[in-house]
Amino acid sequence: MKAALLSLLLLASPALASGWAMVPAQSSLGFSSEWNGAVVQGRFARFSTTISFDPAKLSAARVSAVIDLTSASTGDKTVNGSLPGEDWFAVAKAREARFVGTAIVAGARPGAYVARGTLTLRGVAVPVELPFTLSIAGDVATMAGTARLDRRSFRIGMESDAAGTWVAFPVPVTVRIVARRIK
Repeated sequence: MKAALLSLLLLASPALASGWAMVPAQSSLGFSSEWNGAVVQGRFARFSTTISFDPAKLSAARVSAVIDLTSASTGDKTVNGSLPGEDWFAVAKAREARFVGTAIVAGARPGAYVARGTLTLRGVAVPVELPFTLSIAGDVATMAGTARLDRRSFRIGMESDAAGTWVAFPVPVTVRIVARRIK
């Protein structure tokens, strides 16, 4: 079993992001991990974002996210039972993970960006990058990206599987945000 996360949730718009509201029912934050040779898919049901983003002023862009670690779930009861535990998400110590962005830079293609920042999980702060794409159609903006975390960076699973025998070290984290323009 394995998990990590990242919750780098971004949205972009021609106007400041304060003019956009995330649509939770259409947005998602997921993770996957290889456990005993099989891929386990997971998701966080509750997360929030604060975004200030103007593609013409990337140096002024700001983003942050809060992820409710108690909302993590997979299709596996054993994994679900382990996630809140001391060796994994340690929710008794901190129920939330936080991402605070430090920069958003343009990617190689139009509509492509990279968010850089710090993800704090289990009291451990780690620099992360989230490449993402953005499209805006009328009053709807859609952002999608994938980051790759290493569970060892956050000391996740180090008591039960420090060697990565049962749970792989890489943890892909996928983010999809749909937002509507506030009028």
